[in-house]
Amino acid sequence: MTEDQSSGFLERDRRKALITALLVASDVAALLSATLLATYLRFNTFSSYAGFENISGHITYYEVALAVSAVWLVFLWAEHLYDLERLTWGAGEFSRVMRALAMGVVGFILLTFVMKTPGLSRVWTVLAFVLAVVFVCTGRVGIRVFLARKRRRGRLRRRTIIVGSNAEAASITRTLLRHPETGLTPIGCLESSREDVLPLNYCAGMVPSFGSAWNLPAIIREHRGDTVIIVSSAFDHDVLARLIAQLRGIDVSIHIASGLSDVLSSRVLMREIAGVPLVTVQPVSLSRGNLLTKRIFDIAVASAVVLIGLPVWLLLMLAIRIDSPGPIFYRQKRVGENGAEFEMFKFRSMCIDAEERLKALQEANEATGPLFKMKDDPRITRIGKWMRKFSIDEFPQLLNVLKGEMSLVGPRPPLPGETVQYNDYHWRRMEVPPGMTGLWQVSGRSSLTFEEMVQLDLFYIENWSVGFDISLLTRTVPAVLFARGAY
Repeated sequence: MTEDQSSGFLERDRRKALITALLVASDVAALLSATLLATYLRFNTFSSYAGFENISGHITYYEVALAVSAVWLVFLWAEHLYDLERLTWGAGEFSRVMRALAMGVVGFILLTFVMKTPGLSRVWTVLAFVLAVVFVCTGRVGIRVFLARKRRRGRLRRRTIIVGSNAEAASITRTLLRHPETGLTPIGCLESSREDVLPLNYCAGMVPSFGSAWNLPAIIREHRGDTVIIVSSAFDHDVLARLIAQLRGIDVSIHIASGLSDVLSSRVLMREIAGVPLVTVQPVSLSRGNLLTKRIFDIAVASAVVLIGLPVWLLLMLAIRIDSPGPIFYRQKRVGENGAEFEMFKFRSMCIDAEERLKALQEANEATGPLFKMKDDPRITRIGKWMRKFSIDEFPQLLNVLKGEMSLVGPRPPLPGETVQYNDYHWRRMEVPPGMTGLWQVSGRSSLTFEEMVQLDLFYIENWSVGFDISLLTRTVPAVLFARGAY
């Protein structure tokens, strides 16, 4: 075993070959399963006797399944879904899968027309397409989970060099170190040549400095770099262009940090105008129309959840009553949109004198800023500890959502005492209704500092959309089920 393998780094070519092989194997299995299952659902048999309708030819749907799967593989390849350098591991990947499979269906139909063979069963075609989309996407999600798990355990990592040492470089380094599931492991940084403007090395203490960015090619070879992230804000334009030119012919992945960390990637487009490449940021606005859309969405989802979860609510109310004396619901003053105060509902998870005991626990506060957090808070009841772990105590906030005081997704509603320490920057997070969940919920919850939480809230406000809300609600489910970052 080599030093790189023992430390979790796999040779670049072997790593790419392994992941590509996993993707191809998953897609082949998904496509064959989809087409064969469609055959069974349509004809109630896997037998080769299930041929084209109204003919007694030799072509069977078993053979058609193989042919369609092969055509689909070609279109998946044409969509660069096996090119790891052009593969976006996000929602964009799934839209490209759907587009490739749809084009594959059209392509196969045209092929049967040119070859003058009988047409496909429309029911079979629709079934095969829908099943293929579901199975391929499911398989690729499975690969993401597998790779993330391996990377968290220190395997399949990529030796990543951060080119730049300013505040943005430090932020990128800190984020990658905090999220090993990306596979990008910073091994060092290169200092900017702009020593008169950027005299400090902000990355110090996190990764070693490999010297000046002027020696980038030699440093990549010396440290066997797999990936390079160039922080554009650390360099003048001409230096940035020279760095990119130096990497021509070197087998590394090159990423340029745009400096648009507060803008959702779906809003960013690359366009060329008169030969000049420009980054276009699509506008977003929480106008009256958008806020109305958000309100309608909140009412519809909250109403459905309340009705479906009513039996669970009744069981929890009984458990709280048996566990400790006091009311079932806990009402607490919170600050909402534009500083308006409201009473937020929760299932009571603490003893009835929790507020009086808070002052005595201030020295044990584990949070930063105006927040109070304590891992083993003695005020929490037995049933309360379990409810808090899975955020079940938050369910009654659906009543606040229905009353219009809160939203399903938004910034965390602060206590009035917390807002006393707010500055103008912090108050910006209260420009929208507070939410039951948000970016802070799916990004670590109790492990976040106050300033990180504010930054996430402002990112949400700047990039709001109904799709973004749905995405965050979907991501909240595993965050709650696996109690990530919860006290």
